[in-house]
Amino acid sequence: MKALKDHPIASFVIKTILYFIILMLLIYMYGYFGIGQAPFIYNEF
Repeated sequence: MKALKDHPIASFVIKTILYFIILMLLIYMYGYFGIGQAPFIYNEF
């Protein structure tokens, strides 16, 4: 594991994958909790 951590390309790939997962998680949470989506109160009128 230490040789993998010291290798610059492997370190870059691991960090990129980690940040991509965090970004996807944030986008998923943003859509799931409905932030920015105002409820439509006058439905069926």
